[in-house]
Order: sequence, then structure tokens, then C-alpha cells
Amino acid sequence: MLGSRVIVAWSLLISLAGCSAEPEQGSGGDAAIPRGLVLDASSESRVAGSFADDEHALRFQADVQGDDFSLAVELHGMTITVDKVGEDVEYAAFASDNGTATQLTDDDRAGLLALAHELDALGEVEPPLARVRSFASQWSEFPSTLESSGRVYLGFRAYSSLCAAKNTYYTVTHDCWSYNDGADASTYSAYIGMQAPAAGCAEETYFWVGSSWACLGSEPNHSSSIEYAFGACFGRCGGGCGSESQLTVDCANHDSCVRFGHDLASLWCDDEFSSTIDDWASAPNCGA
Repeated sequence: MLGSRVIVAWSLLISLAGCSAEPEQGSGGDAAIPRGLVLDASSESRVAGSFADDEHALRFQADVQGDDFSLAVELHGMTITVDKVGEDVEYAAFASDNGTATQLTDDDRAGLLALAHELDALGEVEPPLARVRSFASQWSEFPSTLESSGRVYLGFRAYSSLCAAKNTYYTVTHDCWSYNDGADASTYSAYIGMQAPAAGCAEETYFWVGSSWACLGSEPNHSSSIEYAFGACFGRCGGGCGSESQLTVDCANHDSCVRFGHDLASLWCDDEFSSTIDDWASAPNCGA
């Protein structure tokens, strides 16, 4: 199991971070970590480093061999690990000091998204850092109501890439207490691709209302009269826009859930998010 190796690896990372630069501390309560992004090791097969800003402090590492990988991120006293070996993907989140299972909070999600945005600024990177970047973006949407440890066997599931549907409309849907998948009020057509968030919209997505695109000021709470949506990298696996461009059916359906009646804290989107984990682990990028 990776878990024991990760704990040992973190002790090595702590020693590396201690000698890499004058330490500063984010407000997340983690041990002193140099301010900004620091890469202690970076190659085509391995990366180890840290990131800290005014609000968060994180350490990360990843090893990649072909399609297999193992990675770990530590923040706010929590360690998250993901291993992919062959068709088996195992993930866990636990307290760094005693290994007790824990859940992600809004602060954890914000820290992961901050790391993803910092890594986005690097542009094209080696596979291990790209894997950390896509993980940080994907797990920035991990629901607090979903069990934070699990296992996915890719042989039982298959991602459905939307690379061929990029820059076209695709029907997205979700289910909840009030509506089933395919119901008119929970189903609409979204423009799939890497389009920027809608300017000036709090929800970052334009919706077609009546005969024009509208910035509604808040997410629509389901509607049979709204049939189209555009913006904020709809269908991309991860939070909003970013450097990685995995576009899949499951990620688009998760977007439809959190942008059309629910939010990241809603348990009604747990099943949609669970379905995206195998996509994130194995789907190809679709390009800018």
C-alpha cells in the first residue's frame, strides 16, 4: 500500500522544505513552508515541492510511471493520497498526525484550487507536476458529504471523452430528490470546451433565457425554460478553468449539477462527482 510510503515521504519533504528557503507560514496551521511555489525535485518521473500563500500552506509529491502514478498532498493537517496501478485507483484523506479518516472542508478545497491556479501559471510541465495540477483542480470540488476514501476499478467503468464534442453543445443532466436524470428541469445543452468564465457573472456561466444570453446573478434552481448554458470551461474535469483539458460526459454532468440547482456542498451531486474520479485518472486532454 502507498500509505506507509507516503508518511515516510512526508518526513523527507519536511526536511527538504526546511532547507530550501527562508520559511514563512500560511494561516492554515501547517508547519512553516516557504512562501510561494518551491520545487525541491522535478523530473519526467517525479516531483516534490510546496506552496504557500496568505491563506494556505501545502506540500505535494508525485511519481509517474507510464499510465500509473502515486501522489500525495498535505494541507491544513490533512494528507490526501491517490494511487493508480493498472486499472485500480485508490484514494484516501486522513489526519497527518494520526491517520484518522477526515473530510475535506471549504478551506481545504480553496487551498487545493489555489495550488492548481499557481501551477497553471507554469504552462506546459512534466507529467508528475501535471498530475499534481489536475489532482488539485479535481479535488477542489470534492464534496464534504462524500466518503473521502475509496477505490475505483477502471475495468468496471469507462470514461466517455467529449474531445470530439468540444466547441459544440452537448446534453447534460443530473438527478436529485425532485428530478431524475433526463427530466426537463434538470437537463439542458451546455457548450463544451475551454471558454473563459462569463464576465461579470457571479455564477461564471451564461444561460439562455427567452431569446438572449443572461447573467442571472445566481445559479438557476432547475428550470424547464432554460435550455442552454455557456462558459467557465463546461465539461472540464476540475474546478472551473485550468491548464488541463480533460472533457468528459461525467465531468459535464457534474458541472450541470453544481451549476443548476446545487453547489459543491450538496449531497445530491455526490454521485456525479464519484463518477468523475475514473475520468480524471485516465481521460486524455482535449487541448486548448
